[in-house]
Amino acid sequence: MKRSVMLLLTLIALAGCVHYDEELWLNRDGSGKAKIRLVHRSPYENPEEIMRKASLPGISLQKYDIARRGADVIYTIQFKFKSVDAFNNVNDQLGAADFWGKITLNKEPGRRITFKRRISLGSQEGEDDFESLFSRMQSQSPVWNYKLHVPWKIVSTNAQPENVDLSSGTISWSFDTGQMWNRQEVMSVELRKGFPWLLVIIGAIVFALLAVLVHWMFRFARKSHFIERIRHLGE
Repeated sequence: MKRSVMLLLTLIALAGCVHYDEELWLNRDGSGKAKIRLVHRSPYENPEEIMRKASLPGISLQKYDIARRGADVIYTIQFKFKSVDAFNNVNDQLGAADFWGKITLNKEPGRRITFKRRISLGSQEGEDDFESLFSRMQSQSPVWNYKLHVPWKIVSTNAQPENVDLSSGTISWSFDTGQMWNRQEVMSVELRKGFPWLLVIIGAIVFALLAVLVHWMFRFARKSHFIERIRHLGE
């Protein structure tokens, strides 16, 4: 009974979602920033929820805007996050509908990094009466767009080829709730870190400087020893 009540509340909330756009920038240390635009059909605005999530650990709200267009409320939110865990913790959603999902960013051998983000809509155990009701009551399925900017080389991804820009390190995905009901979707990217040439160059410079310093110290020591011998001979 409890699951059915929570699911019904989640489905009612989703019924008001019209459109979702998210743009996410990742830094090399796992921190980053995000920009979200959510169009929600509702008679009232909800800035309290924005401020509540902005107070979560590791989250720094940059700015937000709430506008109305007819029956729709348009939320535009920009924030920074200190880590992927902090970004994941923004999601405190209950129920089976989860468009925020969870990001995993794993380091692999050979300077490889794997990015995965799993989202879902509806239970994975088959459609129940509430889910069936929700799927029938939608006259227009919401569209959810995700754009990801990464600082590493893109090796492979499950995004469509036309949605991948290798030069700028950008990948995009789009999902229609009408097609992903009772399913999970995974956004995945395999990445590779560049060879640390800068560290190699800095190391070579430091080694060269140390070699010059040691060479100079030996020459100085030999010269001092030679001068000392001449002084003794003169005495």
